Amino acid sequence: MVFAVLPLFITVGLGAPALAVGIVEGVADGSSAVVKLWSGWYSDRIAWRKRLAVGGYGTTVVALGLLLAVTSWPQVIIARALAWMGRGLRQPIRSAMLAGSVDRAHLGKAFGFHEALDTAGALLGPAMAFILLATGHGFRTVFAIALIPGILAVTLFALLTRDPRHQGAQPVSLRVPLPAAFWRLIAPVAVFGVGNFATAFFTLRAAQMLRPELSQTVALSAAVAFYLAHNAVGAAVSFPAGWLADRVGKAPVLAAAYVTFAAACVVGVLGHGWAAVALLALLVGAQNPVVSSVESSLVSSIVEERRLGTAFGVLNSVNGVGDLVSSLVAGVLWTFVSPAAAFGFGGVLCAIAASALSFRPPAPSPEAC
Repeated sequence: MVFAVLPLFITVGLGAPALAVGIVEGVADGSSAVVKLWSGWYSDRIAWRKRLAVGGYGTTVVALGLLLAVTSWPQVIIARALAWMGRGLRQPIRSAMLAGSVDRAHLGKAFGFHEALDTAGALLGPAMAFILLATGHGFRTVFAIALIPGILAVTLFALLTRDPRHQGAQPVSLRVPLPAAFWRLIAPVAVFGVGNFATAFFTLRAAQMLRPELSQTVALSAAVAFYLAHNAVGAAVSFPAGWLADRVGKAPVLAAAYVTFAAACVVGVLGHGWAAVALLALLVGAQNPVVSSVESSLVSSIVEERRLGTAFGVLNSVNGVGDLVSSLVAGVLWTFVSPAAAFGFGGVLCAIAASALSFRPPAPSPEAC
């Protein structure tokens, strides 16, 4: 709910330029990347990793509460970074727990199903935000109501989830490298991450694509509807994409998702009007959860279970650093050159990543869980 309207709150509510969106998103992703790397490594060495993940959920809720008090966009950096640090704390642990809960043959479906539910939640949040804004409520009302599902998430994760790792932690020395196939995957992931800027820029672009035919107020509400629509698409395709990845191979499906992001960038450059915004929502929605779920299932098929926390920490950190760079570069290009330059930058890098993944796909390891 919050992140659907945050770029609009920064640019419209606080009067900041698009560069501020890039800085806020980039700093949040960069700080999260550092926490993910530590959290993943540390969780492989402790028996109480679930409690650490619960702390991550709680940190995010506290950070969302801070948004109620901000009066300038630099203050948003603190709240957004803290929220994403909480996400960084829990994400590698949650992924490792999920990978350890299913058979290897069903990893694609498992992560696809998880992303479908996660995206469905992201669908309901923007829907509520859209209704609130369309009926005259302010951004801070959205932030206040968003605390309710946040508190529920902390409570339910703490009470209902179970850590499938029954044996004591058996850490592997950092001097023992992760499998070569893992690093072969990380290379295109890193390239894609640098080009894969935040969805916030697509939200801003959707509002621009509907002007001047619509008023600013209507265009902003439509931009939130775009965010809603792209999450609906993501919720619909996540599980089928995971099922397909289990059948035809995870690397080809991941490469196709990378190409889909590049295609979304092309529409962002050339598109205008309702039809173009609808196509943009389709493409952005189709790639985002698929990339996340298939990357995770592919890592799970390469790395042995007792090192999954470390592997997910590296994966999520590389993605976080990529998000930091991509959001900052996209913000600079958008502000000082043009939105087309930002989308062109992202599209080219994502096409390169897809090519690299297609020509040298990583092979699953027989020792993985």
